[in-house]
Amino acid sequence: MPSGLVKVTEGTTDLLVPESYCRGGPGTRTGEVFYNKQMEFGRDVSVMFGREVLQEGQRILDGLAASGARGLRMANECGIRADFMLNDRDLRAAVLMKQNAELNSLGHVAVLCRDLRALLAEEQFDYIDVDPFGTPVDFIDSAIMSCRNRGVVAITATDTAPLYGTYAKTCLRRYGALSSRSPFAHETGLRILIGFAVREAAKHDRAVEPLLCYHTDHYFRCHLRIVNGASRADAALRHLGFLFYDAKTLGRKVVESRDKKGTAGPLWLGPIISKELVRRMRATGDLATSARCSRALEVWKEEADMPPMFFLMDELARRTKLAPPRSDEFVEYLREGGAKASRTHFDPKGIKTDLTAAQLMQRYRRFAKRKRS
Repeated sequence: MPSGLVKVTEGTTDLLVPESYCRGGPGTRTGEVFYNKQMEFGRDVSVMFGREVLQEGQRILDGLAASGARGLRMANECGIRADFMLNDRDLRAAVLMKQNAELNSLGHVAVLCRDLRALLAEEQFDYIDVDPFGTPVDFIDSAIMSCRNRGVVAITATDTAPLYGTYAKTCLRRYGALSSRSPFAHETGLRILIGFAVREAAKHDRAVEPLLCYHTDHYFRCHLRIVNGASRADAALRHLGFLFYDAKTLGRKVVESRDKKGTAGPLWLGPIISKELVRRMRATGDLATSARCSRALEVWKEEADMPPMFFLMDELARRTKLAPPRSDEFVEYLREGGAKASRTHFDPKGIKTDLTAAQLMQRYRRFAKRKRS
């Protein structure tokens, strides 16, 4: 064992990582190669996603790979022969990635030590992963340009506070969008991130099609298909808009501008999850967090075709002054009454529905009173 390193196992992949690796939260960047144990679930999702989307012979890049955990796991566990490339401009990271590739006998993995934007300007790939420490805005345009037609760009963002609405001015500077604090700020933040990618792609007559976009723990994660065509880009832009939240009525309304306080956007208002894709994905027992992955897949399937923005049970309880029932029971009640309704991965107490706020509160009162009696 090289000095200062320990061996951990994720899925079926062994990894050498610094002894002082991060075990939770966004972590603190130190002089050592960065590895965050809490991102294990996200890497499991990448493996599930890769097993359904990646194909033989493709060029696959983990652009900011650090210890190489995500790229190595995809190369080792997705079950395809492809040209996997792991890149990090830190030489110490490149050396560690090389050791980890050899540890897992992954001779088809190439290790690079370059500035990511320079690499993306010179080569093209079928799958590009951009997982920076902080905001991904510096790399999204380059990744979209480097992605082949119908390829995928996967993006992680850990600068959640600006996207949530805590630092709205920072969000405006970085993403050209105004965020807003609300009970569903996790979802507006994700949709602002997708909307930024849509606008960046449209500049190059390319469209973005969200395949699997979600929020969990301390980060946002987007898997976006990139498709050529000015008409497709125009169609994608038509899914952008502004959302106004009225705290007094709990109303969520799409509006034409962000003039009113409480308005967020521009953001993506279209689907964020492909139901067909998540139906195919499997939380197999060889994954590190297979039980958590299975639960996530079930919820993603439910909410895939639901309208944007969710309601919190606590929000309804405060408004009606009636104790909240279990969210899954209330969802079933709404469905029995003919409404579309589902749980949401954004919050365990959240529900999605096609009902208006007024209609939802009316049914909530009826159900909560029935449960109380």
